[in-house]
Amino acid sequence: MLVSNPRDEPAPGPDTTPPHSTSPRQGGGITQAFPRSPIGCWAIVLSALGLASWLVLPLITTLFRETYPVTDTWVMPAIGTVLIDAAAIVNLLCVWLWRERSVLNIIALAVAVPAALFFTVFVVGEGLGGA
Repeated sequence: MLVSNPRDEPAPGPDTTPPHSTSPRQGGGITQAFPRSPIGCWAIVLSALGLASWLVLPLITTLFRETYPVTDTWVMPAIGTVLIDAAAIVNLLCVWLWRERSVLNIIALAVAVPAALFFTVFVVGEGLGGA
């Protein structure tokens, strides 16, 4: 009876890849365009909603300034900031913590996080400046 000894097996060479590798030879190298999970879809929707709010809310403010005075206060920028910050946080969690690596999620992350930082600094700065 021939018993195999782990020391007799050949050592992994440069051509072998570990099981967690995503090389194309193992079929894991293709990135999906759309998210796999529902939270990935929600992250994209929140990003679109957060960015669109910064286009729509100023229009609402200019159109209804006289009719509804509340639109000309701190409320509209606060709504936009909360929406884009929520989108950035969900995108960060989705890509890094929950490992959603779809192309749309990565693009949403690359757009939402800088926009959230910019708009948050803008709104907080305007609030501290008294505008």
